[in-house]
Amino acid sequence: MLAAIDFHALGQVIWVSLAAGVSVTVLFSVVVFASDRADESRRDGAGGQAAAFGALAVVALAVFLGSVVYGVVVMLKKS
Repeated sequence: MLAAIDFHALGQVIWVSLAAGVSVTVLFSVVVFASDRADESRRDGAGGQAAAFGALAVVALAVFLGSVVYGVVVMLKKS
């Protein structure tokens, strides 16, 4: 029974899904954090800092959305 299990492939699925889950969660956290800091900086009158945090939020959101789309494409791809 154990001979039918490909432990190498199973291990690869586990570490890739763990890495993807953590990285997507961290990316979205960066989006929320940078958006909040940009808003606070704008209210405090620090325009340059607000722009920098806003740019960070936009870049993190783009990478987050790209990774989600890539994940969906990989899941729907036929072998």
